[in-house]
Amino acid sequence: MARRGRGGLGKRLPALPEHADESLRPGRGAVVADLSRKEMSPLRKDTAKRIGEMTGRRDGNLGGAGLPEVGPWSHLIRTDQSRARALVMKRSILAAIILILSVGGCSDLSSPMSTDGTAPEPETYPWIVTNPEAHGLSTAALQTALSYAFQPGNQTGAVLVIRNGQTIAESYAQNRQSTDLVTSWSVAKSFTSALVGAALEDSILESLEQRASYFLTYWLDDPIKSQITMDHLMTLRSGLIRLEGSDLYNAEDQLQVSLDRQVLGDPGEQLYTYSNADVMLISGVIETATGRSAQSYLDEQISGPIGFQGEWWTDGVGSTLGYCCLDATPRDFARFGILYAQDGVWEGEQVIPRDWVLASTAPARSGTYAYYWWPMQQGGFAAIGIHGQLIAIFPALDLVLLRFSEYTRWGDGSTVRVGGNYHGTQEPENFDIGTFVSLALGAVQN
Repeated sequence: MARRGRGGLGKRLPALPEHADESLRPGRGAVVADLSRKEMSPLRKDTAKRIGEMTGRRDGNLGGAGLPEVGPWSHLIRTDQSRARALVMKRSILAAIILILSVGGCSDLSSPMSTDGTAPEPETYPWIVTNPEAHGLSTAALQTALSYAFQPGNQTGAVLVIRNGQTIAESYAQNRQSTDLVTSWSVAKSFTSALVGAALEDSILESLEQRASYFLTYWLDDPIKSQITMDHLMTLRSGLIRLEGSDLYNAEDQLQVSLDRQVLGDPGEQLYTYSNADVMLISGVIETATGRSAQSYLDEQISGPIGFQGEWWTDGVGSTLGYCCLDATPRDFARFGILYAQDGVWEGEQVIPRDWVLASTAPARSGTYAYYWWPMQQGGFAAIGIHGQLIAIFPALDLVLLRFSEYTRWGDGSTVRVGGNYHGTQEPENFDIGTFVSLALGAVQN
């Protein structure tokens, strides 16, 4: 259920890394104040004060030096703070609107469902149509962004553009429609991050400095692995060898494979390594700590409050693949994006702790990756998956961009990764996330 008046994370909130730069998020404090219109609890005040002390800001907003231009999406990192537009976010319910833009390969929404997956129940949320110009977006520039996404060979299945809580554009490939499922790939990592925030808020987890071996007892007798903390796993600095994607994805017991990895060095001392297995371990911690599946915990903490309907894949022994493989409709993924655009607030309820939203989306020690979120230009951050899966969020602009590939399931229709049960998307020929985001941001007029 949604939580009313939830307290802050207080001292359990991890200290922001030395190189974190929350100046990437201009105006966040003003936005949050307008959304909540409530006096912060003492714990929230304490957390805001601590964040301010860490970054030299008295208002709890974060600020600091610019980020190094490194990493696969470094060209998206904001470098010109004058371009940021601090807009007051509106406290509104989700309203999605359908503007079918005539672009190559996307026009017919009446075609039958073409994925092998089963769509969630019909929409129960009101979807209201509006005009891009009414929300400060250029229709022509927006169509340029969609035309780029749907170029032949780009394998785009769906694109949504949302501003002020309303979907300004929603377009699908000719053989796809709004009820078809898409898959997250690594976008799911950001959902796992949200569950960590919920578990911290509910005191299921003590802090990110807590040792993972408290829950993953298989490690207790290992002198090095027993020292690995939640923070090490959340920042992908476990010091364990990185598994190739197929080595993990094809394993029947993916949690055990992740636990058995070779040690390269002391945790925290190794350079950042993008590791699905580290995230798989966090998923294992969540399931052990809560005594339930990550899917069940997601349903209670997030899906229920915001109306999200999704299916999370598991391995052959039932462990949730927290690093990937969450299937839902594009509209459902849009709900998650809007939730984060509103600092964890949904219809006036604080679903995800605001403190966690701020901390988890601030660039971590690697400079280019937060707690399972990627920093972007103009104060934004994004959940990104292979083949161009994208939920990009720009709180200062009250803007959410989504792009997902055409998606197919094979096998018996279940979401258990065994035998012939696979799911897949194709690599796009010319689609680039940075180009798409830049084109979409170019449509913003005010």
